Amino acid sequence: MLESLLEPLPLNPSPCVNRLLRSNDMPLDSEALVIRSIVSDGEDRMRALDAHIFHLQATLAQLSQRRDETVEHLRVHRAILSPIRRVPMELVCTIFALASMQNRVKLGTPPWQLGFICRSWRHYALSYPLFWSSITVSCYPCSYESKMQWLLSKLQTQLSRVTNAPLDIHWSGVTGIDPDSRLLGLILPHSNRWRNVSFQVNSDNCRLDWLLPISGKLDRLETLTLSRFRLAPTYLKSIPIPWGQITHYRGEFPAARQLEFLQAAPNLSNCALEISEGFNFIPPTVVLPHLRRLCLDAAAFYLNVVAPQLEELCSVFSKWMLPFITPFIRRASCTLTRLVLWHCDLHTELTDVLRALPTLSYLLLENNDHQEKDGVAFFASMAISGTDSDICPHIVSMVYGYDRWDNHATQGAFIFMAKSRFRTQHSRRSQLSRLRVFRTASLEHYMPPYRDVENRIQMLQDEGLDVAFLDEQETTDHLSRRYI
Repeated sequence: MLESLLEPLPLNPSPCVNRLLRSNDMPLDSEALVIRSIVSDGEDRMRALDAHIFHLQATLAQLSQRRDETVEHLRVHRAILSPIRRVPMELVCTIFALASMQNRVKLGTPPWQLGFICRSWRHYALSYPLFWSSITVSCYPCSYESKMQWLLSKLQTQLSRVTNAPLDIHWSGVTGIDPDSRLLGLILPHSNRWRNVSFQVNSDNCRLDWLLPISGKLDRLETLTLSRFRLAPTYLKSIPIPWGQITHYRGEFPAARQLEFLQAAPNLSNCALEISEGFNFIPPTVVLPHLRRLCLDAAAFYLNVVAPQLEELCSVFSKWMLPFITPFIRRASCTLTRLVLWHCDLHTELTDVLRALPTLSYLLLENNDHQEKDGVAFFASMAISGTDSDICPHIVSMVYGYDRWDNHATQGAFIFMAKSRFRTQHSRRSQLSRLRVFRTASLEHYMPPYRDVENRIQMLQDEGLDVAFLDEQETTDHLSRRYI
């Protein structure tokens, strides 16, 4: 039956029917009987075909359903053999910790979502205290009791999952009004486990008397962030800070206050200083024997700091500070290996600074603008030839940021400098192994590189040099470091 339906329709042998098909003539009665017979046979054939199509569609739907069931059957059983099941819990947690680091450290947001993916991941998340150790405490007054209860519940849950691990506490929205006593009752009893503490202050005259109960209990405190922290000295002294334990410090204060903190914290290894009010006195000498990284604004370069272990110096606005960098390094009595210069012009003063630092192995230079002749002269001076006159011949890694770079002469000088510094088969003069370039812009607007600059960098890559443009995320991360 099906075979006959699959055969093509027979040709019409009747000349009269063929004539009627090719014209609009009215059929005779005898011809109409023939046409009706043909139509009747065609309708019977169409009904038979529809019946078979319906049967085949039902069969196809059933087969498709069985196939979907088989695919799911294979998926769930293949998952049993997935390599992720053989990865140790410690490694999975480390991967999770690295992936969620930005939210946990910068935003204080624990990875709540990990508990909703699968049973094993929930178990990992609940049993790994590091996920929950960054806690943000909002000090803003809460007008809704239901919201306060929700906040308290979240903090209680987070603290229970941290167990006895060190805590990173970020106090946000600190004002002249004391935080809710229930929040303090949850957080302050754990002060002996505070490791990194930061304050976001929204008032110039806020009181911190609510911190007095933890005086003498900050046994694990290592890092204190007091960014844009303008407090009256009377209230500031009420903060029970064990300065001898502090290894990382960042703050904005008048010069006299910054000196007081530096003198009280001899174990600092990482420090960022912003001077909110300048010097009206001759600064005394401060000795920081363990300091390795120092970030300074313009006024802070007048400090008299002795730091023999200092390795990295960062200037947040170098355009006008170049003449003060070399004297500061001499007073510090250090051998500098890393230099970071933000907002810097390509100028002969920059060349003089770098010439005085032959031990540099890392250089980050953000150039906002320059005259073409100055740019050509600077990069020409930075090219090396294997002689004693080479500037910073031991640079291993270099990062260069530019705003406008549309002059080809400066580009050519930069490319020549890069080629002279990379270790190749034909040159053993330098150890430069990594060069990165990025285009400076606001943090909200990533600017792609100029096409001609990108083509020149591509030519360096084709020659086998490890040089590349930073992508959008890398550029944003670098630019965020311009600010103390």
